[in-house]
Amino acid sequence: MEMEFKDPARRRRLLLVVIGAVLAATAGLGAFTLASHGSGQVEVPKKTVLVAAHDIPERTTLTSDDVTTRSVPVDQALSQAYLTSSDVVGRVTSVPIYSEQQMTPNLFATTSANSDFSILGPNELVTADSPAWRAVALEVPANRAVGGDIKAGDHVDVIVSVEIDVLMQNDQGQYEQTDTANAQGFQTGESTKLTFQDLEVLKSSPDDNMYVLKVDLHQAEQIAHVQQLAPDSFSLALRPGEDTRSEDTSQYGTTTDRLIMTYLYPAPQVLDLSKLLGPAVSPVPGGSPIPGGGGTPSSSPTPTSPSESPGPDESPAASPAGS
Repeated sequence: MEMEFKDPARRRRLLLVVIGAVLAATAGLGAFTLASHGSGQVEVPKKTVLVAAHDIPERTTLTSDDVTTRSVPVDQALSQAYLTSSDVVGRVTSVPIYSEQQMTPNLFATTSANSDFSILGPNELVTADSPAWRAVALEVPANRAVGGDIKAGDHVDVIVSVEIDVLMQNDQGQYEQTDTANAQGFQTGESTKLTFQDLEVLKSSPDDNMYVLKVDLHQAEQIAHVQQLAPDSFSLALRPGEDTRSEDTSQYGTTTDRLIMTYLYPAPQVLDLSKLLGPAVSPVPGGSPIPGGGGTPSSSPTPTSPSESPGPDESPAASPAGS
């Protein structure tokens, strides 16, 4: 009978060899996997922005054919870039825009005059058919601007007062201003009329008597002309916020003669004091003439009763002094 001897250390060495082979195979497989995927590109986050579809000249009103969208890496997308065509269609470019250039607010005609006010409203765009809005400043003292209580956002009517010079021809055929009325009855004088209606106040500086108003280009021209002729000629009437009506001003306009005829102001006349003081004045010896024939300076004239009043064709008789 033979006895067998088994070495336990050998078995452990064999087990370690097997485990090492397995770990090596696993590592090799992992390295192969990483190597095979390492050649692919890492996915980069992107953002869709609006860009120019082609080169666009300045002062161009954009259409939907002028823009398109592109996906660009997030780190290359401008923070103010527009995202959809509706954001820019109808707006006018202020500078040339190049193909594939991202569309941003600084590329368009601005709506803001400065940080204090904006000429256009939030929903208004500069288009080929939009009104030519402008901002003008009027200097109006508080007593002609609702006490200076007009604020930005209010709507006002502007009343203008100017002097109308009526000229007449002299003997030499030259026209010159005259103090008399012409053949048609017109004469030099002040004229006032409601001239501009429903203007928005963009900025109010009552301490400086200054108001910035939103007007169209034609109104801006007319206001500039009035400012040259009569700078201190404007008055502002504040409108209720709900009143957007436009009045027919064809019958408006005020001159002194129209005001008198409309409200029947009585014309002043020379005052005849004899009708108030009674009889004619008589001299008083050693004193001043006393009205009403009184005997002393302290005397008061005696009222004349209606029955004693002189007739229309009679002259009042003088009373002797001291009677």
